[in-house]
Amino acid sequence: MAYLAAVCVTSALRVLSRRRSAAAVLVTVAAGVATLVAPTPAHAGVYGPDIACPTDPGIVWKVRAASRNVLVWEGVNYTVNSASPAFAVSDGRVVDNTLTSPIEATFTSSVSNTYTVTVTLGTSAQLTEKLQSTVSVQIVQSRTTQIGINATVTVPPQSRVVGRYGVEVFNVAYTGQLVWQSYNAQRPGGFGGHCWERSNVAASTVAPTVLEGWRFSTS
Repeated sequence: MAYLAAVCVTSALRVLSRRRSAAAVLVTVAAGVATLVAPTPAHAGVYGPDIACPTDPGIVWKVRAASRNVLVWEGVNYTVNSASPAFAVSDGRVVDNTLTSPIEATFTSSVSNTYTVTVTLGTSAQLTEKLQSTVSVQIVQSRTTQIGINATVTVPPQSRVVGRYGVEVFNVAYTGQLVWQSYNAQRPGGFGGHCWERSNVAASTVAPTVLEGWRFSTS
């Protein structure tokens, strides 16, 4: 009887041991599944402040291998803070009429200057597209004023006419925001990605337009 009791106790202990092992396996598997299904963003806050992922369709996203072996998309998001119209003068002439009757004066441009949209982050082409959509469709990435453009005006007696040749521009103040978006996004710039702000730079540029020519004033 003592022998049978010992056998029963041993069998019970073996069953209990198997159940504990199975339970441990289930816990391990369950923990593994939980890690795969709902991953914790281990790099949140490491690469900079967490931000909402920008959705501007004009952002050019590029794949890059970040530090800590994390694959991310990189893009620059532009915000236009102000844009003031102005006239950029590349050449000028003046005619004084000391006579008592009007005269005709011909002004000719002979100096050429180039005005270009410049950036500290991203590309000039991307910022130009942003300005075209938010400021004026007449903005171009670069404009070089022409030479040999003539204009004839009447100079009144006992007066002066000042002629200025140039191009209409916008003096733009903007912010460039360098953004990293984690690799788990459904697409570059799409929903589902985790985003960080890597840098935020305030800058300014002259944005030329297609409007070029002479401007005259009388004094």
